Amino acid sequence: MRLIIFDASSFMAHFRRFYSNVTSLTYSFPPRNTLAGMIAAVLGYDKEAYYRVFSRDLCKIALAFKVPVRKETLNIKYLNTDSASLPNFRGEKGTVPTNVEFVLPAPPHERLQYRIFVTHFKEEILDELVRRLEARRFVYPPSLGPAYCLADLTLVADTQAETIMAKGEEYEVSTVVREDYGEFVPKEGVKVMLEERLPPDLGPGRTPCSASYNYIYEYSGRPVTVKVVGEVFRVQMRDGNVYGVFM
Repeated sequence: MRLIIFDASSFMAHFRRFYSNVTSLTYSFPPRNTLAGMIAAVLGYDKEAYYRVFSRDLCKIALAFKVPVRKETLNIKYLNTDSASLPNFRGEKGTVPTNVEFVLPAPPHERLQYRIFVTHFKEEILDELVRRLEARRFVYPPSLGPAYCLADLTLVADTQAETIMAKGEEYEVSTVVREDYGEFVPKEGVKVMLEERLPPDLGPGRTPCSASYNYIYEYSGRPVTVKVVGEVFRVQMRDGNVYGVFM
């Protein structure tokens, strides 16, 4: 299996929980839909046209933490757009203060960094992704959430990975793991977190086409021991074998 690996970094990020409306709470890492949208932006797909191209049956995506993260709530003033007028759009008639939760790197780190693993059924899409990552020429600017959280993308590897169909064996998984994908094995010193109700996959017209899922991860990026039932990939990196599961 061909696997494209790249890093996404930024000073801050926000991945809005789809069920929060009064205050904008955030997930600790980008959901699969957000990652698919980022890749689609790099390649220049229209925001309404990429759902089928990057659906689960054509595209597989995994994510790992490279630095520990923390969250902080800030007060953001948005423009009042309840009615369309020039004074409103300029902010002359007041703004709407909103509490927004952001993901930030934990000290002493200065930037967030996530590692993304991507494979696709169509080789030409992977070829174009590698070409644009190498040249750092993206059709639309990538971001970790809102447009003001611009992201730096760096190609790590264009390599081959081995696919394993696990039947309950233990693996040291470096990526985030869907809660129902296996049984977590507690280990001393490993701080495992639970992220609940990540949004479902979207289809044409932004219609949900799957259930919401819970994920477990180690907040500092260390591997988590999991008795996996399902597909596991193994890729050789400079510091040894890395095991992961797709979102």
